[in-house]
Amino acid sequence: MITFTEAQIMAWLSPVLWPFLRVLAMFTSAPVFSMRAIPVRTRIGLAFLVALCAQAVLPEQPVISLNGREAAGAVLQQVGVGLAIGFAVRLVFVAVELAGEVIGLQMGLNFASFFDPVRNAQVSAVARFLGSPRFQCNK
Repeated sequence: MITFTEAQIMAWLSPVLWPFLRVLAMFTSAPVFSMRAIPVRTRIGLAFLVALCAQAVLPEQPVISLNGREAAGAVLQQVGVGLAIGFAVRLVFVAVELAGEVIGLQMGLNFASFFDPVRNAQVSAVARFLGSPRFQCNK
């Protein structure tokens, strides 16, 4: 019978677990990946694939037992960094959309607005043109 110790399992999981949590948190708050049109299972699978592919360029990950305080701190750190990265990307996308709103206002095109079901808000034509590339759900 083959047996594994907790130290061996954590040595195998640690290089993938901590980057996976960071990428998953980033996908939760990033503009394109946080849409309702993308299923949660797809986001989780894609985050695992990105974390697995990134192992070749990442430095050695610390081996932390999942039962200690260090694990809770590491989870909070990875999730916090991932959310911060996703929020920074969201700020860039919102800045482009705001530029579209201002350009449309100055050109007098703000009266032509559309309802954006993704954001549940009115969006001007120029803001939609300059805005982030969103997936169109045709049902």
